[in-house]
Amino acid sequence: MSRKRILLIADSDALWTQRYIEYLLLPDDAEDQYEIVIFPIWGDGKRYEHYYQAQGITVYQDKHHLPLIRYIPRLRMWARVAANARQLRKLGPFDVVHNHYLSQRDLALGWRMVKAFGARWVCSFWGSDLMRSSRLELARMKPYLNRCDAITVHSELNRTKIREFYGQSYADKTTLLYFGQIGYHYIDEIRKEMTKEQCKQYFGISKDRYVICVGYSASSAQQQLPVLEAISLLTEETQRRITLVLQQTYSQNDPDYVKRVREYAGRLPCQTVVLTDFMDGEDSARLRLSADLFILAITTDAFSGSMQEYLYAGATIIKGDWLGYPQLKDMGIEINDFHQFDELPGMISLAMEHRLNELSAEQRALFPKLYSWPAVRSSWLSLY
Repeated sequence: MSRKRILLIADSDALWTQRYIEYLLLPDDAEDQYEIVIFPIWGDGKRYEHYYQAQGITVYQDKHHLPLIRYIPRLRMWARVAANARQLRKLGPFDVVHNHYLSQRDLALGWRMVKAFGARWVCSFWGSDLMRSSRLELARMKPYLNRCDAITVHSELNRTKIREFYGQSYADKTTLLYFGQIGYHYIDEIRKEMTKEQCKQYFGISKDRYVICVGYSASSAQQQLPVLEAISLLTEETQRRITLVLQQTYSQNDPDYVKRVREYAGRLPCQTVVLTDFMDGEDSARLRLSADLFILAITTDAFSGSMQEYLYAGATIIKGDWLGYPQLKDMGIEINDFHQFDELPGMISLAMEHRLNELSAEQRALFPKLYSWPAVRSSWLSLY
């Protein structure tokens, strides 16, 4: 068993970062053991402070104030990169530097660490950092992506964008890899303990209600408001049979939008349940199992983990047709697409009559075989 030192330049407060460490870098049966240092790209909110301490993981603390250049953003950025690089060198050496969620600033820091220690360098786009960044922002990343050893993306569409924007040489060192899902395990465990009706009652929902979950975060990119506007076109009798669940537990980028969504939902004849507190794996599983229908209208997405879990739990899915998900096609799975929001009322009515596509047990079983952490782990580690 070898021991390697890795620098993760990532969001230390993100659930995905914590899971990446737990299920990929620290399993007891791992062939390699990793000593881990995290540089928190958006500051350390200490969400996983106790977990990191228990695992002997160092979370770097950026204590540079730089008062003389605080009002000159670009100069302040480069000064902070230089200052943090000097401090991080003291925590080295590193065998691997892995940037998660990419920006010019964080790639510049990663490159300084790579040069200092001759480390292997992996750069991972998470989705929005590629799909929603401006052309200028993407261009500023290009010199660093040219130098790194490997790029990862979570969707073939993202690899296509890299080819179109950066060129074939960048696409050639881009690997399609997925963050492993742990939700399947929790769904299996909760399904042993609770019925679908009991899962509904856990959230205060009557067992005879038709449960529609709309989106999976508070971000305006989820487009919950136009979905609700479409639901309002259903007959009042139909709406009174429905419970809407709005999961708004993270990624709030526009408080006014969130307020308008909740106010609009409150005026509908439907019962509405708004979830705002952090949900652990078990609560997420209960929510997936309580759902009859999941509507996904997010503007861009690599391969929604939430959607995968709803599919595995047995919910009917309606998604925007702009969300291609070739992974589903490769699995032989066809789900229900809409092009315009005014198509939703008719599709919801069909779903309530069980007249839309639903997955077989055999199709649902494919998800943990392909997308659980044990299924994807070796592919990630091969990059190191």
